[in-house]
Amino acid sequence: QWIFLKFLEKGLAYKASAKVNFCSTCKTVLANEQVVNGSCWRCKNPVSEEERAQWFFKITAYADELLEDLQKLDEWPERVKAMQKNWIGKSRGIEIFFKVKDSDLEISTFTTRPDTIFGVTYLVFAPEHPLVRELVKGTEYESDVKKFIEEVRCESLIERTSAEKEKRGMFIGKYLINPVNGDVCPIFIADYAIMEYGTGAVMAVPCHDQRDWEFAEKYSLQKKLVIKPSGRGLNVNEMNSAYIEEGVLVNSSQFDGIPSLEAIEKVSDWLEKNKWGKRTTNYKLRDWLISRQRYWGTPIPVVYCGKCGIVPVAEKDLPIKLPEKIKITGEGNPLDAVKSFAETKCPKCNSPAHRETDTMDTFVDSSWYFLRYCSPGEKKNAFEKNAVSYWMPVDQYIGGIEHAIMHLLYARFFTKALRDLKLLKFDEPFRRLLTQGMVLKDGKVMSKSLGNVVDPGEIMKKFGPDTARTFILSVASPEKELEWSDSGAETIFRFLQRIYALIESNRQNIKLGKINIAKLNNRDKLILSKASRTIMQVTEQMHNFQFNLAINSIMAFADALQKYENPNKKVMGFAAKNLILMLSPIAPHLSEELWEKIKCRGFCSLQEWPAADEKMIDAKAEQAEALAQNTRQDIMHIKEIAKIANPKRIALYAAPKWKWAALKRIADATQGKPDFGKAISACMQDSALKQRGKEVEAMVKAVISKIGEFSELREIDEFSALKESKGQLEKEFKCAVEIQSAEKADYDPAQKAKNALPGKPAIYIE
Repeated sequence: QWIFLKFLEKGLAYKASAKVNFCSTCKTVLANEQVVNGSCWRCKNPVSEEERAQWFFKITAYADELLEDLQKLDEWPERVKAMQKNWIGKSRGIEIFFKVKDSDLEISTFTTRPDTIFGVTYLVFAPEHPLVRELVKGTEYESDVKKFIEEVRCESLIERTSAEKEKRGMFIGKYLINPVNGDVCPIFIADYAIMEYGTGAVMAVPCHDQRDWEFAEKYSLQKKLVIKPSGRGLNVNEMNSAYIEEGVLVNSSQFDGIPSLEAIEKVSDWLEKNKWGKRTTNYKLRDWLISRQRYWGTPIPVVYCGKCGIVPVAEKDLPIKLPEKIKITGEGNPLDAVKSFAETKCPKCNSPAHRETDTMDTFVDSSWYFLRYCSPGEKKNAFEKNAVSYWMPVDQYIGGIEHAIMHLLYARFFTKALRDLKLLKFDEPFRRLLTQGMVLKDGKVMSKSLGNVVDPGEIMKKFGPDTARTFILSVASPEKELEWSDSGAETIFRFLQRIYALIESNRQNIKLGKINIAKLNNRDKLILSKASRTIMQVTEQMHNFQFNLAINSIMAFADALQKYENPNKKVMGFAAKNLILMLSPIAPHLSEELWEKIKCRGFCSLQEWPAADEKMIDAKAEQAEALAQNTRQDIMHIKEIAKIANPKRIALYAAPKWKWAALKRIADATQGKPDFGKAISACMQDSALKQRGKEVEAMVKAVISKIGEFSELREIDEFSALKESKGQLEKEFKCAVEIQSAEKADYDPAQKAKNALPGKPAIYIE
């Protein structure tokens, strides 16, 4: 209420007449959402549109700043910023005046495309436009027009302006005269024209606006081409859609041949000179109507005095509280019936006065609550300025996408207005924003009223709360829409069981303590490397709310630990401890159990988040593992193609050092782009490689198409890496595996060794 009074002082709060939905049976104003098929949602009786005095906040005073400051919000989703930009809807253009034929009436339209004025073939009014009822009054069209208006009122603005929705309209029996050429054009009403943009009347140019084209097609209206592509013609009869690109003007009198962008200014000058139009800036944004004829809301702190008019309540008398003894009948404004509330004295002259019985839209309360959070114990003021200066702006805001153009815009407006009242020192309330997607069931948003709500308690009963939590986080990024299905819950349950079994079975192999990296073998270094890399990945993924990706990273790390045979106890301890810490926010109950099993003190949930040690990341060890995995897949592929079910012997040939030297030259010369000429030229500049002319040429041919992938390889001792994986390969393929250097192969019956490449050993299967 105090903020309202400050807004009133500054001219940001005012009372004005506005059209509202009114139910004469319930005697109350209804929000658009409460009008169902033209009837009151409660009593089902018809709803009428009436002019009533309402309170507004002048959000339009901040339209430009709200728009311009969107570019400061670089940690907001682009989708939300685009929605606010479109809602504010700033556009520079020109208002053009059309005479109604056989009448003194004039229609004002707004357009950003005056270059198409000669192509106007009809005009559409928003059904709510005040001139519509006047133009059809007493005519044969009046009844049908009224019916159409009622039908359109039941549709939301989003539905009406949707590009996918089929356009509907009707002729109202009147014509306009185009001032630039005297053309007489029919006047329609259409659902895609809205009062919230421009003047509520649209000059229709079917050849150069897709909505107008679709409407003209449906109602067989004339189409007139006035812009054609530069350098070629265009035939209206052969067009399948509107031409909306730049071009040059045709059929436009003295403007023929002028480029369309240039013509916008020239035609605007001409229209203004002839007093047929005037340049203007238009906004879709309208002032915020905050009056509600409801009990549940903040009372508006003004009184109406017969002598003094509208008088603000004195600050010392705030807050004005809602009466607790009240009868809610569903008819009219319930506060009007409470005399002890409505009847009061004028703060100025002490004469009998009537208190404002409208309450504020509850969005007013949610437009500044975050400021109150900074000093919830403050008794005298709305908030304590020093506390707000310390805490604000909000570092991370999480809310639904449905708030994009209401609550989030209102909160931004409040912040800027309070700043101008010297109460705040910042421009924007929320630095970083995450908007959750909606959860759908059978294609519809989950809703109690629709009866399609799913209780996650069923998953908890069957698998436990950790499975429910992990499953919900794993199925999609939080900002995405999610079609609910519990079919994957069992997979997550098995994953958590595997982690439990992994720790339980390795309890004797887990020891916590300092690790001497110098004494580790490659497999141990690989696990440490994977642990640190996973911590880095999961930390970033958590920071970006990519919980599904974080779970995937944890799964991959757990899989690597399951394959870690004969582990170093301290390495296993380090890996297990960090696995549990990363899992803790996702599956807290399981994590606490496992934390105790590895003999860690305290609660897992109270520990610091693990920090990655970049020194432990061993890119070469990871590449050696990737080499083993890729080689295994290549062996399986060759077995399948050659139809070798039970191989007797497998020979692997590691690439020689000169091929690594050649690869470095190729990568540096081509910068990841396949260029055979540059690759050969670079290699031939090296005398040692030049002596291997044909071998180098064969290698370049083999790698050049995938040079981007090959460029990422680091030179490693592939011979030793393959030697380490030898035992695992023999175990899997149940045969002898020989590792040979391609240049010194003593067994190469099929001459495969020469095909060995860095990262891709040559393979022979017997």
